[in-house]
Amino acid sequence: MLKNISLGMAILINVLIICLWDFLSYILSRNIGQKHVNYRNFPYRAYKYEHKGKFYTENFDIDKWYKLLPIKYNRLGLNSKKISEADIPKLKTYLTYTCRSEFCNIVNCLYFLFAITMNIPYLGFIIGVIAVTINIPFILANRYVRFFLLNEFVKKRKERQILDYIEENNPDKYDLDNF
Repeated sequence: MLKNISLGMAILINVLIICLWDFLSYILSRNIGQKHVNYRNFPYRAYKYEHKGKFYTENFDIDKWYKLLPIKYNRLGLNSKKISEADIPKLKTYLTYTCRSEFCNIVNCLYFLFAITMNIPYLGFIIGVIAVTINIPFILANRYVRFFLLNEFVKKRKERQILDYIEENNPDKYDLDNF
């Protein structure tokens, strides 16, 4: 398709296609069903090697450069205060947002295949690598934030279980309907 045109025109067309691809992946990620972006399913679930986010802080120093990334696909602006104040349903919503954002970036990485097949080999490879390189930091950032959310989710769930246990087994609790 783009193999028989000049280099400048091929680059311009690729930039336009990447913009359209990014927009369509954004629309797709916003309209995809809840069951497809579950934090417990592949590819979003936490793996043992990630170990509560330590993998990202030790290997990528993500805690240093994460705050420099723009908030690309959601308007949440997640910070530790907002996460700690959220209840369990809100945390599930935040988890879904991070999964959707990660899905969008994974779809954007698939542009690599399109670029290789539609362009001359060296140009397709270079443009594909650039597209993947741009999206990888956002994928890593979404996984990093997801560990904060999952840790808070587990903490709130344990607190809820303790409160439920105390309410069930508290001998000082009086039921006024019995009198």
